[in-house]
Amino acid sequence: MNATAKTVYSIMAIVELANSPKGEAVKVSKIAEKHGIPKRFLEISLSELRSSGIVVSKKGAKGGFFLSKNVEDISMYDIIKITESNVEIFNCEKYIENENCLLKSIFNSLNSEIANILKNMTFEDILKMLEDDRKVVNFII
Repeated sequence: MNATAKTVYSIMAIVELANSPKGEAVKVSKIAEKHGIPKRFLEISLSELRSSGIVVSKKGAKGGFFLSKNVEDISMYDIIKITESNVEIFNCEKYIENENCLLKSIFNSLNSEIANILKNMTFEDILKMLEDDRKVVNFII
């Protein structure tokens, strides 16, 4: 699996929604403009996240998107599972025609470890990492 633009944009959107004041809807155009993301592409990504129950939308002048869950309840794995067809990084069957792939157990183990890391990395963790990065940048300046 290579993370597609849809996954990266979805992660950026979740971060923006998580950083918005509680109860305040965030417009797609605001996220798209801030990050240079094509608005239509972001709308499709957010629609998938809405269908999966990660975000909710509100129509109207004060409309936009909200997180439907707390940041500690949304993992990187959740988002990747929604936006990618396959979370596995290593896959013997893609390259080896016979079922006796020498590396299958190793690849399965690696995929399992990576999945566990992604499942345990919540957006609460990501927000803390981003905040720590900002503190380092401010200290250096």
